[in-house]
Amino acid sequence: MLTNFYWILPEVFIACGSTLLLGYGVVLVKFGSRVVSLQKLHWLVVLVLLISALLLIEQLGFSGPSNLLICNGYLASSEYITGIKLVLVLSSALILVLSMESTIADSILDYEFSMLILLSTLGMMLLISSNDLIMLYLAVELLSLSFYVLAGIKRDSQHSTEAALKYFLLGALSSGLLLFGMGLVYAFTGETSFDGLSQILWYSVNDTEVIIGAIFMLIALLFKVAAAPFHQWIVDTYEGAPTIVTAFFAIVPKIATLGVIILLVTGPFLPLWDQLQPLVAFTAVASLFVGSIGALNQAKLKRLLAYSAITHIGFLLIAVLPNTILSLHAAFVYLVLYIIMSFNTFTFVLATFKHGNFITQLSGLSRYNPVLAFTFAFTLLSVAGVPPLAGFYSKYLVLLEAINSEFYAVAILAIIASCIASFYYLRIIKWMFFKDTQFFHMKDIGDCLYPINTQLQVSFIQSIILGSTSWIILTFLFYPGPLVTFSTNIIISSLV
Repeated sequence: MLTNFYWILPEVFIACGSTLLLGYGVVLVKFGSRVVSLQKLHWLVVLVLLISALLLIEQLGFSGPSNLLICNGYLASSEYITGIKLVLVLSSALILVLSMESTIADSILDYEFSMLILLSTLGMMLLISSNDLIMLYLAVELLSLSFYVLAGIKRDSQHSTEAALKYFLLGALSSGLLLFGMGLVYAFTGETSFDGLSQILWYSVNDTEVIIGAIFMLIALLFKVAAAPFHQWIVDTYEGAPTIVTAFFAIVPKIATLGVIILLVTGPFLPLWDQLQPLVAFTAVASLFVGSIGALNQAKLKRLLAYSAITHIGFLLIAVLPNTILSLHAAFVYLVLYIIMSFNTFTFVLATFKHGNFITQLSGLSRYNPVLAFTFAFTLLSVAGVPPLAGFYSKYLVLLEAINSEFYAVAILAIIASCIASFYYLRIIKWMFFKDTQFFHMKDIGDCLYPINTQLQVSFIQSIILGSTSWIILTFLFYPGPLVTFSTNIIISSLV
């Protein structure tokens, strides 16, 4: 019992902390200033997440079983699961730190904002720890309900409300597909635990109904990460949601969902991998080209970043495709570096765009803020995979494992899609360095001219995040050891 409690202590701490802080938030709003209350609660939630991260680090150093079942087998713990949860918790904490100024600037003064971040983080931690279909579904619903409210938290904005409604409708569809797939799997196996499913499926690999159920479950999870052709919600949601919420959606949910996809395809669905592999290959290639081509004609940066995210999901699915130790190691390294580049990108967006998010608003940025322009330029080149930046290393690892596993066609298509994607990254750099327009044109509203903001004020927190992530992007290729060693250790110890 004590051993079980030790392994779920971070989740228990977050659950208790969210309950106490929810009541504390009600008192603060009743008797104090909304802005002061929001800032106090933000820091308290960050403190809860950091303490949880320390508990997870302590678990990583515990020399126990490589895969431990807890809570009567409904949850599991391993070095891989703990490592994913650590990345997830730290990312959520950094999002909250980054949101200190942006929530006030966007008039998001509801204390529920930080509480929803905390509750969704709890849901994602339970998702990655799930060892049973019932727990998997409950965790998905916990985090999904928080996401729907976060997307529409700016209640006086028509765009935010529209984004939340689209997200809710398609999210409900994906939840229905997940439940239908689970129902099929349970109906024809009589098992909901991952271990029980693994044992049964090794002896009933050709059971068509179970394969269909597994496909529906995988499609539902691909909906959650917005892999094409299940990406319809992401572009409008990214654009309509407040920028800090968009940053959260772009980074944190992908960690948990991709983590649980890897656990499923290396665990209970491993016997069905030959049947599931074509679906993963199709969605990987479709994501690459939908993301690359869809972003070419975008005038708004947040819509462009949504399509860019779809392209990155394609690369992550290519890493999952071989389903080997080295390919899963490449997936983890790619995911961590993608998170670092995404934090840099969205910090730049929060610092630069106070009103609107048109790419043309970056016109002449290198002339009035060269440091910010060069910082973002290097990040874009890294995202495009230009050596010797961090993004090149992550793409190189993924493509190398695809070639070693003889997925030659997929690797060639990935290279072609990367070349196409480079065009719209270079187009942003062109606007920053080679344009000198003093006004930008809002084409889809009419002949309205808005002056470019040349008096950018980057906050201390934003400067720290931009500086640290830029340093990693520039120097990672020369010192990849810590991340590579950490990734190798958790993959080998947990998934072998």
